[in-house]
Amino acid sequence: MFKFPSKALIWCLALPSMAANAQFDPAKVAPVPAAVSQRYSDPDVRYTSPGMAPGRKDFTSHEEVLTYSRQLAAQSDKWMRMESIGKSQQGRDIPLLLLSSPSSFQPDKPTVLILGQQHGNEPAGGEAALALAQRLVTTQRSLLEQVNVVIMPRANPDGAENFVRATANGLDVNRDHLLLQTPEAKAIAATALRFSPQVVMDLHEFTVGGRWLDKFSAYAKYDALLQAATVGNMDSKVGDLALKEFVGNARLALESLGQSVFWYHTSSADATDTVVSMGGVQPDTGRNVYGLRNAVSILIETRGVGLGRAHFARRVHSHVVASLAVIQSAAGQGTRLVTAVRGAGDAAAAQACVGDLVIRAQASPGRETLQFVDAASGADRAIEVEWRSALKLRVDRVRPRPCGYWLAATQNEAANKLRALGVQLQPVLREQRVSAERYKVLAEKGGQRQDARGAIASSAAIRDVTVELERFDKVLPAGGWFVSMNQALANVIAAALEPDSQNSYVANHVLDLSETSILRVMQPISP
Repeated sequence: MFKFPSKALIWCLALPSMAANAQFDPAKVAPVPAAVSQRYSDPDVRYTSPGMAPGRKDFTSHEEVLTYSRQLAAQSDKWMRMESIGKSQQGRDIPLLLLSSPSSFQPDKPTVLILGQQHGNEPAGGEAALALAQRLVTTQRSLLEQVNVVIMPRANPDGAENFVRATANGLDVNRDHLLLQTPEAKAIAATALRFSPQVVMDLHEFTVGGRWLDKFSAYAKYDALLQAATVGNMDSKVGDLALKEFVGNARLALESLGQSVFWYHTSSADATDTVVSMGGVQPDTGRNVYGLRNAVSILIETRGVGLGRAHFARRVHSHVVASLAVIQSAAGQGTRLVTAVRGAGDAAAAQACVGDLVIRAQASPGRETLQFVDAASGADRAIEVEWRSALKLRVDRVRPRPCGYWLAATQNEAANKLRALGVQLQPVLREQRVSAERYKVLAEKGGQRQDARGAIASSAAIRDVTVELERFDKVLPAGGWFVSMNQALANVIAAALEPDSQNSYVANHVLDLSETSILRVMQPISP
């Protein structure tokens, strides 16, 4: 496990004096009873990132993130580089930290991508990303001989600066990894396309009081909640590796500190709704979309939303310890991990024209006993709840896997989004007759995208369609694109283009639904 020098300031960076300006208001934090709070002592470890400074009352500002990262890179003896990979909606730089052997990025070694603070009011993940970078270029430097680590410490700069969950336009970036409606999600996708990570970690915090007080008169007990990708069509071998080795090792590392750990779970804000669900099964979150991209994709959440600065050192330390366990797992796997992820991509490509696609799936219903802390006494409370498990999916709709999809030349927006995700599109340069399937709409209604919490923030009305397929021969005109399923991102393609799921390009008004816009092609075609 991981041992850090007690109260040591390892390689303390001299930051210039500056006022933090993240819009966190301590006055809005509801106090937690002492009987509950006293159960969560801070670790005997000190980090040097800005938000961890003694006496700090606010969280790290965006300018402090940039300054600290620049100084860390300058003092790292070329073990770390920093660059900006784009601008947020309010014009802030989106920083990227590249950590690897000083000689060069190592394409034959595993690459780990870490996303911090996609939700702006969950600061521990962003702070931990900075602390983790500092550890990796000092006391944990030997890991960088075995893996590349790519860190986005602040994936939602505007949300973090304003201390709100969503991006500046109100969209949730962690529900935008397939639709790419925000510049923040586009920057993340571009980073993944550039580095092809074998492991993706997404660092968040979960609600401590709020809905749990309303439903059960209790506070969340667990220090950390963990989950791997849980979505239809993903590679089962990589999924098993993620759960058994990577999530398993993160859990063991946290439990060795005496911390309590469970599967990630949440619930709606309705006090009368006592159903509790594991993280969603839709291809929209980073966790699930990167699972479809064949990566070991892991969510790490710590006990934090609603606590303000309380137990911040403990929350950050939990993230650092769990993340280091995942990175060490990647280092231990080495080329086997690279081979496994490549093999998952090859397997996805080989399934073109064969078998079935999962179109819609749900979590499986059951019962589970969760651990809480009583709001009055501070004692443990075991509460049995109606549970929705994402470990086993209940498949609602399947259909045969096509050889690919034809998109009309008019569907530029859909084509560009697919390219941004890394999908290869083949121009159709001449007319040719193919066996195809068209979608016939049987029913349609409006709606809104949903997750386990309820309606997704600021998502527009969707087209909720019910379709059937009709096989026919079609002369494809010259000019469109053939999106072959014979490629590693085949399951990302299906998530985007099959129309009757809430995250599809049809449902979200990116793609028209007619035989002159999109067809399922049931045979390979030539350019």
